[in-house]
Amino acid sequence: MSTSVEERPVIVVNNPRTGEELYRVEEPTTEEVDQVYERAYAAFEKLRRMTVRQRMDELDKIKRYIIQNRRAIAQKITDEAGKSLFDALTCEVFPAVDIIDYYQKNAEKMLADQWAPTPLVLYGKKSKVVFDPMGPVLIISPWNYPFNLSFLPFICAFVAGNSVILKPSKETPLKGLLEDIIAGSGFMPDALQVVYASRKTANLLIDKKPSKIFFTGSVGVGKKVMARAAEMLVPVELELGGKDPMIVFDDVNLERAVNGALWGGFVNCGQTCTSVERIFVQEKIYEPFLKMLKEKAAKIVTLDSPKAAEGEESLMMGCMTPEFQIQEIEQQLEESVAAGAVIEQGGSRKPGSHVLPPTIVTHTTPRMPIQWSETFGPVVTVTPFKTEEEAIQMGNDSPYGLASSVWSHDLVRAERVARALVTGNVSINNVLVTLGNPALPFGGVRDSGFGRYKGAFGLHGFSNVKSIMIDKDSSRLEAYWYPYSKKKFGMFMKIFDASFSGGLGGMLKTAWLGLRLELHTRWNRL
Repeated sequence: MSTSVEERPVIVVNNPRTGEELYRVEEPTTEEVDQVYERAYAAFEKLRRMTVRQRMDELDKIKRYIIQNRRAIAQKITDEAGKSLFDALTCEVFPAVDIIDYYQKNAEKMLADQWAPTPLVLYGKKSKVVFDPMGPVLIISPWNYPFNLSFLPFICAFVAGNSVILKPSKETPLKGLLEDIIAGSGFMPDALQVVYASRKTANLLIDKKPSKIFFTGSVGVGKKVMARAAEMLVPVELELGGKDPMIVFDDVNLERAVNGALWGGFVNCGQTCTSVERIFVQEKIYEPFLKMLKEKAAKIVTLDSPKAAEGEESLMMGCMTPEFQIQEIEQQLEESVAAGAVIEQGGSRKPGSHVLPPTIVTHTTPRMPIQWSETFGPVVTVTPFKTEEEAIQMGNDSPYGLASSVWSHDLVRAERVARALVTGNVSINNVLVTLGNPALPFGGVRDSGFGRYKGAFGLHGFSNVKSIMIDKDSSRLEAYWYPYSKKKFGMFMKIFDASFSGGLGGMLKTAWLGLRLELHTRWNRL
């Protein structure tokens, strides 16, 4: 009797700067996926019985390991993603340590039982909310921040008491990195398992019905993940794309706003879901803003710059990661220029290279691809506006709603505009800074997805938020139980009026009527 051998597809990982093949990794078989879930459930049984402090003690091992090995971790990220070493250190490695440190100080309070008010008509009872772990969580992470966008959701899920199965992007899987961190730190085994896989194997992971799916990636793939999960009623959290506006009023410090636009638009080679993409500048300062933006953009040290030879630590912009993403941007630029857009600076790469220079585009209209679609690269558009109302309308004219920034010396106006923008995150007189605070929840609206992680919301999002009502054991029967009667109905009608009449008088009347109903119930039982 012959048995068929399951084919094992191979993922090839290359260095995007050089094209050099770094390694190959085989995808798991169906049997191996089953084993991953078996270990995840076993780890969950241990985790759910641990206190929050015991979980944080486990994470402290990882925290100390990352601090000691931060440069090597950043270099691994740089090798696979092509980003600058500075971006890898500050935007990937530092936040991983920072969120552990934050939860070490705050998680116990966030996950503690919370007493809730109990209405007068339920007098004698106590109400509380508890936060139970959910079970094994599947995290599907993207290629642009392969460490940050894997690790931070894992921390939220783990602190809440869940084991995690991570499916990283096949573009930047960082094979062995998390395993080395776990082994080198002595972190508890199987609480985090990494499965290197393409979309086909990712579907197998979903079909095993995890307790929750946390997906970060494109809108199109997010919809597919959600549709597949919906068949099994698995809850899904989606962190998708953005087309983030930066609104600059004419009372700002011009140089600060320009420098913020440069970093917000070009950090990580623009491959950030919260990148500044659409810059709206009030007419009075539009021309000087654009002039300074172009002058300073020309000074950004890229891989093609002569200053890049000074060393990796001085490099400002690495290269883009996947070839398909560069081609998408080139198509957006081509179509938009054909429709009248003007490329003020950049816009083309050296043939065969993944280095796309800082690119500035003007004379756009709202439905041009470069102004409407997410542009996942180092490209910003600059557009003038006249009034506050126009700026808000332009900022909200997008299918996305992930992040934005508002720049004004008038903080009252800045906050007014921030509140009017349809988005999940707003930085005032800064860019991307909401991501830097682990206490702030992160997530979007519209096509940018839904759900929040980080902060207290992040822990509660990975919890079964359970309501508990506590009553004493006694011979007393509830007044609203059987038997019903005409007299009891009339008494409830009076309580109804008194309960919502307001004031001390209404409260006292409700108590008095409730007492009468209580006595009636005591002597009129089934």
